[in-house]
Amino acid sequence: MSDSRFDRYFTELDESERAVAYRIRDVVRSAVGSNPSVSETTKWNYPAWVYAGKRGNMCSIMGANGYVRLQFFRGAELREAEERLEGTGKGMRHLKVWCDGEFPTEEIVGLVRDAVALHGQGP
Repeated sequence: MSDSRFDRYFTELDESERAVAYRIRDVVRSAVGSNPSVSETTKWNYPAWVYAGKRGNMCSIMGANGYVRLQFFRGAELREAEERLEGTGKGMRHLKVWCDGEFPTEEIVGLVRDAVALHGQGP
């Protein structure tokens, strides 16, 4: 499901961010399951998941200083986005997962499943 550029990104992160990014990747993969409409790729040099069709960019991972962002391209449209995600742009929202904090497995699963459902509905 992944290409070498997708995997290479993780190796370029510092150790603490890499560990969090790998956990996010694994949870996203689990939440997506075997959905044939979702695939892994690299967008703007970051690991990303895309949904087949128009406006298919679904989410991506981006390392930062002391945390890793799980970005949702249509995050502003997700259920309860204001309470669950950060950001003020037209569409993009993100979840910050701190390297020294509690890992939000269930929150990530819910967000990813909501994003898959949203993209399945179309634009």
